[in-house]
Order: sequence, then structure tokens, then C-alpha cells
Amino acid sequence: MDVKSLLSAGYRHVFARKHKPESAPLILVMIPLVGKARAHDWTRVCGILELTLASLRAQSYSNVEVILCSQDRPENFPEKDGYHFVSAPPHNAAANVSDQRIKVRLMAEYAARTFDQFSYVMHLDADDLLHPDLFRYVAEDNNGRGYLVEQGYMMDALSGRLAPLGRAIGGETEFWKHCGSCAFFAVDWGKQAFPVFFLRMIGKGHKNYASRAARLGYPLDPVPFPSMLYVVNHGDNMQIRKGNDKLLYIEDNDITDPARLSAIREDFGLSEPAAASL
Repeated sequence: MDVKSLLSAGYRHVFARKHKPESAPLILVMIPLVGKARAHDWTRVCGILELTLASLRAQSYSNVEVILCSQDRPENFPEKDGYHFVSAPPHNAAANVSDQRIKVRLMAEYAARTFDQFSYVMHLDADDLLHPDLFRYVAEDNNGRGYLVEQGYMMDALSGRLAPLGRAIGGETEFWKHCGSCAFFAVDWGKQAFPVFFLRMIGKGHKNYASRAARLGYPLDPVPFPSMLYVVNHGDNMQIRKGNDKLLYIEDNDITDPARLSAIREDFGLSEPAAASL
């Protein structure tokens, strides 16, 4: 067993306690954003972020706080209650090396200083879009452990084409295997022992979210409907920097039925022209 697994098992046995979440719990969204110096096109990054922020504003549940961490504060990131900016240090590694783990740690440390209540923490990439009822489902089901997004869609930012992610809706694999915007972790900032350490043990590797959360004593339940859009092919996705072509998945699994496409776009509040203009 590796060191991280041993530490997680130790946390579960010594510190993990069953949460007693209050009604209408806080949804705490953490967004790591590429800095201006590393972006291919900072103006475009901010424009894509605006669509993600709009999908947060469109949520049918309102007890939400948003933390964004970057080397630069986007001009369109609101300066008002409910929005928090955390400054990140310069990132000088190779172009295909992400600093998201550092940014997630900084946001967790900020949250520990700022909040003292129970919450569900979501790591949200700054280009993905949410179903408007996702937060309401999490808050109303309120299992005190967390949730995993198994169903959603991959969307080509340029064409608006959609492909299913999640075997339950015809995808080749589950949503969480492709996209990091796929989980909610229960954290009680006022009562839980070492909440920052807990989130560091969860890490940023989305393919391991479920196993790590279970190892820490808080297994995740699936969200039972398609609840996220994983947006690709806009020029600043990490998979492009790593050389991974997600468009091949869309080519193989493209949804072509007009009625189904219309229903998906209606569910996510996304018109066809808007999809093509990302």
C-alpha cells in the first residue's frame, strides 16, 4: 500500500466521523484558472469562464459560494458577496504541466480560514457547464458524504456537437473518467478534523475521486441524471497541452438525433448558436 493510501486509511480510522449536515447546506465551488502568462488567449479564457459563471448563476439552488484561484483576477469575476479570489504564485513549469494541485490547496486553505459550516465542495474546471438543477439535487438529497457525476456529455466548443458520457445514457465510459468537474465532497469546516488535509488526500486526480473518498470514510453516491457538460476544443483545455484529442470520442459517439439534441440543450439552458460561439 502506498503512503497516500496509508495516510487516508489512518484518517478514516482516527478522524472520520459521520457528518450531520444541516438543511440547505452550502455548496462551495473551487475553480482553478490558468494564468494570463500561460493562456493561449487570455481574452478567450475569460469569455469561456463567463459561460461557466453563467451556469453557476443559473442554478436553481442559491446557497452557493465560489472561490477562484489564478495568477490573475479576470475582470469579469464578480467583486461581490459570494465570490472569492485567491492569488496563485507564478507558474514556471513546462507547458504541459498543470499547477491545479497548488491552486486547489490554496483554495482549501482559504476556505478553512473563511468558513465554519458544513458544505459540499466541488472542484469545477473553468470551462465546464452545469445542469441548472445539479446543486439543488445535492442539497436536497444531502447524504453527508458526497456525490459523483457519472452521467453527462462531452461538447465540442466550436461546433456544439455532443456525445454521451455515462453508460446509463449510451456512453462508452462514465463521465468522471474524462472530466474533473465530477464530484462533491462533504467537508465540515467548523467540526471536521483537518479538513485541508482531507481535501489534499482527495487530490485533483478525478479518476481516483471515488476510491479516495471511500478510503477516507466518505463514499460518494452517484448523481442520477446527466448533470454536466465537459467542454473541449476551445484551445485552453489541458488535454490539448498534453496531446490528447478528445474530439475522437465525439467523432465516435456523436449524438445525431435532432430531438435528443434539442432536449439536452433545453435541459442545460444552451441554445445551438451559443454552443457554437464558445
